[in-house]
Formats: sequence, C-alpha cells, structure tokens
Amino acid sequence: MTTLSVAQVALGFAVILFTLFDAFVTILSLRGGGPATSFISRKIWRLMLVMHRAKPSHKLLSVSGPVLMVLVVLFWYGMLNVGWFLIFHSADTNIINSNSLTSASGLETLYFTGVTLSGLGYGDFTASGFPWTLYSTAAVSTATLLTSLGLSYIISVVPVALEKRQLAHQINSVVSDQSTLIKRLREPSDVAFIWEKLFSIQLNGTKFSTKYGAYPVVAYFHASEAVSSFSLAYLKASDILFYIANHPSPELRPPVTAVATIKHLITSHSKNLEHIIDKREPALNVRSERYEPLAVITELSSADFSWEEYQKLRDVLVTACLYDGW
Repeated sequence: MTTLSVAQVALGFAVILFTLFDAFVTILSLRGGGPATSFISRKIWRLMLVMHRAKPSHKLLSVSGPVLMVLVVLFWYGMLNVGWFLIFHSADTNIINSNSLTSASGLETLYFTGVTLSGLGYGDFTASGFPWTLYSTAAVSTATLLTSLGLSYIISVVPVALEKRQLAHQINSVVSDQSTLIKRLREPSDVAFIWEKLFSIQLNGTKFSTKYGAYPVVAYFHASEAVSSFSLAYLKASDILFYIANHPSPELRPPVTAVATIKHLITSHSKNLEHIIDKREPALNVRSERYEPLAVITELSSADFSWEEYQKLRDVLVTACLYDGW
C-alpha cells in the first residue's frame, strides 16, 4: 500500500470511530448529545426558530423533534458508510467483481459498502482477500451495532416525549390562570392544596428534566399548543410556588424546609436545562414583555427565598421557553 492509501485507511477508521463515539455518547451517556449530534441538532433547530420567528408556525416546529431524531440516526449511518468506503477504496484491488474478477470502480465500491453495511451481501462484489475480508466482517458488525442502538434510541425517546406533554397538562390542570389562582389563595386549605399538588408535579418535572442528558433530542419535541408546552407550564408553576413561599400572610407560608426543597428543585431543573439550551442563540431575550412576572410576585421576598434568588432561576426558565419556540 502506498502512503496515500495508508492515510486514507487511517482517515476511514477515524471517521468510523468518531461516528461510534458520537452515537455512544448520545445514546448511552447522561451528559447530553455527542459533539456531532449536538452541533447538527442545534444548527437545524436554530434554522427552524428563525423560520418560526419570521412566520410563526407551531405546527412546523412540532415536527422538528421527530425529524431531527431520524436525521441524527441517518447521519450516523451515512458517516459509517463514508468511513468504510474510504477504507475499501484505498486501493484498486481491494474489492473485485465476483464474475469478471476485475477491480471495482469507485461507484461500485460505494455500492459494495452500502450492501455490506445493510447485511444483504448479494455477492456480486467481494473483498479480494485478507485483511479486506476481515474488514468486511467488521463493517457488518459496526452497522448492526449502530442500527440496533439507533432503533432502541428512537423507541426510547417516544415515551419520554409523551411524558413531557403529560407533565405540562398536569400543571395546567392546576394553574390555568396565574392571576385568578393567586386571588383564590387566601384560605389555608386552598394554599396547602395548591402547594402540595404543584410541589409533587414540580418534583416529577425536575426528575424528568434529568432525562435531557440521556435524551437531548426530546428538547426539540415542540408542543403545537401552549397548554402542552412543558417549559411554559414549569415556569407558571414555579411562579405560583414562589408566591406561596412568600405569601403576603406569613401564617400561610409553608415550612422553611419545604421552601428550601422547592428552591433546590428549581435550581436542579435550571442546571438540567444546560444540556439543551444554546446560550449563543441571539434572540433569547429573557426580559421579554411576554414573560414579565405578575407585579404581585415581584413585590414578594423573604430570607428563605428572595426575589433576587428566584429572578436568576426564572431567567433560565424563560430562556427555556424562548428556546422552545414560545
């Protein structure tokens, strides 16, 4: 083999290893998508947001998540094809026509690569001998592994996306309108009931957001209706919980330990959002009038949970809403 051929084989293996690394990080790690997956997902999502802001269409955004999920898997498979093609095409005699025993052309080698990775193996083209026969076996193994992982990833994402929608509906069933609900929070029984319900849902919401590390593509499953948006619902629930934690009537406030716990939950959720929010997105204006908190909320504060503390956390929650296309 010439120096150029060796370099081409090395490049092919580098592409394969990078593809497998990206897939394994995305599918099996808990720290977000792999480098290529994150780059592609964010770039495509940013393009979708630009189109959405120019001409709002929540229905268009709602198909982005499923499409991105499939595109990522196809990207892995395509890169695997590129890597093995570079290896098989590193020399003219690596792949031969089984009938004429002549060397395969570049297009025929590309065909052989695709057929081999698919596991079909028609036999019209074959590896000329060792080590190319060994590489052919390795190619089938990597493709089978990647296909299995990709399909299991797609199957796993669907119930997580459904859970995201269900949590939003649970919160909105309690907090349909903030102003109306706050006016009703005057009796101890009402305050205790709302606190208990939202505390439980918020706990589940924070647990859910930890899944963004394992399934980052779920963040791009946009709800076509506001009532189904998890980011909007979580923000509304957090505002109400902060209000109750600093209720104008001190006797109606929850225990200090409960307030500390809800503050910790919101903080943990904000940190979980770091896996999915692209802070370089220029249009994320957290001071947007659309997300201005109610005046009655900003006027409240206590040593246990001050407005200054909550405002920093709230900015992250608002950023998540904006990045979600709302």
